[in-house]
Amino acid sequence: MTSALESPACRQDQHSWRATDNHVVQFYEDSAFLSDVVVQFLDAGFHVGEPAVIIATEPHRASFAQRLKARGTDVERACAEGRLVLLDARQTLNRFMVKGMPDWHQFKSAIGPVLEQSHRGAQGARVRAYGEMVDLLWKDGNAQAALLLEAQWNDLAKEHLFSLLCAYSMGNFRTQEDARAFQAVCAAHTHVVPTEQYSRAESESARLREVSILQQRAQALEAEIEHRRRVELELLESMKLRDDFLSVAGHELKTPLTVLQFQFHTLLGMAQERRDERMKEKLVRARRQAERLTQLADELLDAVHISAGRLTLRLEACDLSALVSEVLERSSSAVAQAQCQLHLSLEEHVRGMWDRLRLMQVVTNLLSNALKYGAGSPIEVKACASTNGARLSVRDSGIGIPPKDQTRIFERFERAVSSQNHGGLGLGLWISRQIVEAHGGVIRVESEPGNGATFTVELPYAHVNSD
Repeated sequence: MTSALESPACRQDQHSWRATDNHVVQFYEDSAFLSDVVVQFLDAGFHVGEPAVIIATEPHRASFAQRLKARGTDVERACAEGRLVLLDARQTLNRFMVKGMPDWHQFKSAIGPVLEQSHRGAQGARVRAYGEMVDLLWKDGNAQAALLLEAQWNDLAKEHLFSLLCAYSMGNFRTQEDARAFQAVCAAHTHVVPTEQYSRAESESARLREVSILQQRAQALEAEIEHRRRVELELLESMKLRDDFLSVAGHELKTPLTVLQFQFHTLLGMAQERRDERMKEKLVRARRQAERLTQLADELLDAVHISAGRLTLRLEACDLSALVSEVLERSSSAVAQAQCQLHLSLEEHVRGMWDRLRLMQVVTNLLSNALKYGAGSPIEVKACASTNGARLSVRDSGIGIPPKDQTRIFERFERAVSSQNHGGLGLGLWISRQIVEAHGGVIRVESEPGNGATFTVELPYAHVNSD
């Protein structure tokens, strides 16, 4: 608990301590300033016979003790006589926290006797208390508990005679969402003292100038927030229009591509009957391009569905190794075209409850990725059981991925190399990550430029719904 009273940095005529100001909050930016304010608060109490209770972190307790000694206070003697009590903030906090919230009865039992003993030892004088427990709770991200603890301090003041100084780092309040919480903190105290930027001003004119600057900054920030809100709405609308377009484009492409695939199948049958190898070769190449277009259309539709939260899993008992083998068999022509030699290590009976078709999509994407970037080089595919689930890995010996790109490649429409050199929409790895994470698994990559890449998928045997 900090009071900005009577210090050279915070002059007496700026913040006069009144009897009604029994719960003060000091906002601060620099710990050195905080130490000055706290020590002045305690030292002023010692001069009128008021004892002190400090509940602070170890570095702050050491700083306070050093500064009190510099002012002439015999800290060891004061502690021995009970005029000064030093408590660890985290340890004291842990004595009354229950399920992440301060328990009133345990709080009163932990703090009340300390205040009462100091009060009696000083022949009934008011106790000056400083504490950092609320600041610790705030830094822990538990603002609700901090505000409840402030209220409990106010309730405790109805039973014990003390003046309380709280301190909050201004760094706790950096976002627009923090504004309401900041106001709640101020409302919980009888006196609010601004940071050193205001308190150290030499004159009333300088302080008013500082207030005016802060008001201007606040208005500018509000205007910027409003501008960003409008831009965000426009971006969301643009994204919706884009997703609508992708959905329409994907569906419109699917119909003619399905017809085209049927025509290729028919023509290939006719070419085989006529033993026209030249025509058959051309048709196979054309069909391969049509299949590629179909895959791109499917990726577009998947991207739209996943973005809209419509990725659903149809779980069934399946064998990962058998699933991988099926994908490899279907991809034999692509493997031959890429002139890659496959090295397989597939354990038997790697079984779990998974969406079979979606996992086949993941394997296909990883294999296609390896064939694309490691063409002409060996590819290793492994599937095995682990302690907590199944593991799949696909390793190529291609161009590799720089460390700075290894996270980015799992984002939508991202790639580690230019699309001019390697085709695709940059959706395959993103879709794979969405599918794997929907199963409760993880996907990662290990790679060095020029030394290929290894993509690893880890899956739990049974999907657990996090909802």
